[in-house]
Parts: sequence; structure tokens; C-alpha cells
Amino acid sequence: MTSLLSIARLQTETTVQTVWDFLSSGGPVMIPIALCSLVAVAFTLERLRTLTRSRVIPARLEEAEAKLGAGDHEGAKTILEEMNAPASRILLAGMRRQGHPVRAVEVAMEDQAHKELEKLRGNNRTLHLIAGVAPLLGLLGTVLGIQEAFHRVVKTKMGEPEMLASGIEVALVTTIAGLCVAIPTMLIAAHFSGKSRRLMLACDERLAPWVERLAGKPEIRDAA
Repeated sequence: MTSLLSIARLQTETTVQTVWDFLSSGGPVMIPIALCSLVAVAFTLERLRTLTRSRVIPARLEEAEAKLGAGDHEGAKTILEEMNAPASRILLAGMRRQGHPVRAVEVAMEDQAHKELEKLRGNNRTLHLIAGVAPLLGLLGTVLGIQEAFHRVVKTKMGEPEMLASGIEVALVTTIAGLCVAIPTMLIAAHFSGKSRRLMLACDERLAPWVERLAGKPEIRDAA
């Protein structure tokens, strides 16, 4: 039994070492690719924490709406400013146009909603950038590796195909690594972009009734 455990442990260590050798064989270009992967992980965690319904439409919004509906505008404003969330800032924008025509209130809230959507999608652009840069870094590493392989063949004047094939095999490691970083990052970025839109749609549905409630009564002109 002890022998079997020792063999299993040895195989595991060999596998880990083989993976490390595979990654390290990519050369210096593997460093920026690794940094891209770390940044992608960091921004993914940030997106998971930020893009939640509780952060976009906090539970205290209901309390602010109740005060606003009861006519306590100052109390509602205080709560909304304390929340400092996308939904609260959109409603505050509408409150600043309170008493104005419906169109004025609607435009104010739409403008603020657009700004909030851009804020929510801000770090998604970083993920899209990493998804675009990582494969290019991989391609750069491959091109440099192939150039180095041919240079060695010419320099040593050896026509052995095994030597050239070995160099190209090592060069392709960077392309593989770049794609392994880019593909999941692109999928994650697309998911968060869609989630940002869904959260803002939910926010719009929640606050839409307040457009008419905050607007002033339309003027009624007497017929001539």
C-alpha cells in the first residue's frame, strides 16, 4: 500500500513538473501572458462583487420611495444620497427636475441611466482588452520562437528536421497560452456585458413610474 502511495505521489509531482516545464518553455513572452491572466482574474472577481442586484438596486430604495411618495422629499433625498447606488442616482436626477414637464424628467433620468450603464460596463472593457491582447502576445512569442529556431539551424548549419521541429514546438507554447487566457476572458466579458444591461433594464422598470409622479401637471389651455 505504501509503495502504491509513493508511486502515485511521484506521478503527481512529475505531472506538475511537466506542466511547469511546458509553461516555462514559452520564454519571456509568457510573463506578460501570465500577467494578463492575473489581471483577468482580478477584474472577474471585481465584476462578480459589483454586478449584483443588491448593489445596483439596494433594498433601502424602497424606504426612499416610501418617503418620496409620502411627500418627505428631504428624507428621501438623504437616504438616496447615503445609498450612492446607480438606482438612487437615477432617481435623484429625476428629483432635481421635479415639477418640470414629463419629457424633462424623463430625459434627466435617461441621461443618468446612460452614465450609470457606462460605469457598470467600465471594467468590462479591460476584460475585452485582455481577450484581444493575450492571443497577440502568444502570436508574438510564436513568431519570435520560430525565428530563433531557424536562426539556430542556419548558424549550426544542421539540416536535421528534428531540431527545427523542436524549436517550432516550443514556439507554439505561447500561442496556446495566449488562447487559453483569451477564450475564457472573452466569454466572461460577454457575460458581464449582458448582466450590466439586464441590471439597468431592471432598474429602469423599477423607476419608470416615477417619471410621471415627479413631473408637474401639464398646463391646460382654455380653448379660444
